[in-house]
Amino acid sequence: MLTATMLPLKMLGLLMLFFSMCDADGECLPELILNPPEVLGEYGDTVTVNCSSADSDNFEMYGMVGNTQWQPEYENSVTWNVTLSDWNVTAECVKQLNNTSCRKELKIRIYQNPEEVVVGPTKNASALEGTQYQLQCDVLNVAPVQHLTVSWYRDGETIRTDNFTHLNATKGLASESSTLTATFSRAENGAQFHCGAHLDFGEHGSKPAVNSSVHAVSVHYAAELKNQTEYVDGNEGDHVTLKCEAEGRPAPVFSWSLDGKNLMETTSDLNITLATNAIYICTASNYLGNTTKLFNVYVMKTNVMGAPSAITTPEPSTPKDCPLVLTPAKIVVRFGDPAEVECSTSAKGLQRMGWEAPSGATASETNVTIWTVDQVKDWATDPLCYLNTKDKQCSVKLKITLYKTADSVSVSALDQGPMVEGTEYLLKCDITNVAPVQKLKVTWYRGNETVETQMFNDTSEIPVNVSSTFRITPERDSDGELFRCDAKLHLGPNGPKHVPTKSSSPFKAVVHYKPLVKTCPGSYAGVEQEFSIDKLSCDFAGNPPPTVKWYYKEKLINASQPLTRDQSGEYTAQIENHLGSINTSVLVSIEYRKPVVGKAIWWLIILLVFVIVFIAIGVAQHYKTHGQYSFVSAKPDNDGSGIPMTTQPNGVSV
Repeated sequence: MLTATMLPLKMLGLLMLFFSMCDADGECLPELILNPPEVLGEYGDTVTVNCSSADSDNFEMYGMVGNTQWQPEYENSVTWNVTLSDWNVTAECVKQLNNTSCRKELKIRIYQNPEEVVVGPTKNASALEGTQYQLQCDVLNVAPVQHLTVSWYRDGETIRTDNFTHLNATKGLASESSTLTATFSRAENGAQFHCGAHLDFGEHGSKPAVNSSVHAVSVHYAAELKNQTEYVDGNEGDHVTLKCEAEGRPAPVFSWSLDGKNLMETTSDLNITLATNAIYICTASNYLGNTTKLFNVYVMKTNVMGAPSAITTPEPSTPKDCPLVLTPAKIVVRFGDPAEVECSTSAKGLQRMGWEAPSGATASETNVTIWTVDQVKDWATDPLCYLNTKDKQCSVKLKITLYKTADSVSVSALDQGPMVEGTEYLLKCDITNVAPVQKLKVTWYRGNETVETQMFNDTSEIPVNVSSTFRITPERDSDGELFRCDAKLHLGPNGPKHVPTKSSSPFKAVVHYKPLVKTCPGSYAGVEQEFSIDKLSCDFAGNPPPTVKWYYKEKLINASQPLTRDQSGEYTAQIENHLGSINTSVLVSIEYRKPVVGKAIWWLIILLVFVIVFIAIGVAQHYKTHGQYSFVSAKPDNDGSGIPMTTQPNGVSV
């Protein structure tokens, strides 16, 4: 019986040896050689891999990419392609010899240069003199982040370098940020900063840097006057100009008052036509503060020494007493256009009448004269029609308004860089070379909605440059909104039928705001080895686009890694950009995958059945050999009878 039981055990040992040989995936002798032995490639590239062996035996070789097998070759070398379009792609070489196989895995590292590098302030768009100001460099969609290096530049010179080697090794795209804090004086206004990001793989070299645009720092400080009090002396009736010299950033705006009353003047210089003893106050202000200056004007009265002799020549009369009629009485003319006005009279004793003007002057002895010019090109044009009779001399001045539409109208932000949600900003509408400015009306639009209008008190009649400002406190919904301004000359009933208008191009607001969760399920059920966290239908928003990191049991995970059943539980997403971060959680339940019986399982079952039958036959033959019993063919003879069993000496029938 000992011998009878030993044989099945031997057969079972052979069977175990057979399976161990089928699973011989250890080291290959001779060793498999991969060329290249490892790959560092850009996402989306395709690399060619060669695998060779010094073994001269006849064997099968093939390459694997993931679960995909390339065409086998019965040679000692095989070549195949690997497309780097999956951050978790794997590749290996397989050598199959009889019932044994060995494998060698290709080391793969995939990278992607930053999609964009953006530099901007973290909070205030402008730096306040003497206070800390922080810039942030956002590197968007780069991999792998643990090889990322960020360099800061001021006026073209490197001032700091940050690396991210401390981060855990991850696969897939991510976004990271670097911040720079500095304090500025007003003399440093306009300092230019930018940052560059590149991937450094040590002995394998560095990839080309991606640079941000240049951010010029605008240093703001409160309005300041050069002196606080000034004394002005003169004679009564003199023309006096008061100069209110101030500096500040943003540039200060001015206002004037006399005896507590606003004079409606907004320029730094105040012109006084007839000076009298008075105290004028100039106020210069910007959003950081204001300051005032006192002008003490003192004039001396002029003594009249004597009266002039009697006038013997006719004095010009006032227009009310002058029998001249202008047709039309008022005109509005675009600078450079033609003009024509008729002057007529019904006065008797006419000696002479005509026009006095820089161009188009006439003289006539008839009762009608016409001022006509092909082009009005003198801003000092002030046509006057005069009349001389035997008894009087009089004149009437033509009321003429020369106008010119703006050469350009443009909208810009006083503070460079993107806006930040909830922070107040100033938009500026610049209107160049327009006249007359007192007829100008600026209208601000948010989309197609009118949000503000402004008129001007400047009495200048020649073309000037003016600007209008509009305060905005953007919200996240303001991101991408379009702002524009119109400059219209409202010239009254004598003006052109269509109001002369010049419009700016739209200014697109770029608003940075904290991350938010738009949609994300509270729970989800997935199938093991088929579901990964990045397949959740979560939609996150933020500007700059936030980075998303997933955690399981407070540990950072690879969101593209398929999950198993024992990894069910709560997963937390951390959504973050330089303005803040938020978290959201999803309860994930991983279910068993339906069993799939592959070809290998069926072959194993067939093999096991074969081995069991083989062992049974062996046992039967063993007993027959030792005289216990034997099997005789039960196949019937030609006459239909089988071979009968015979009785052995030990009593066993056979």
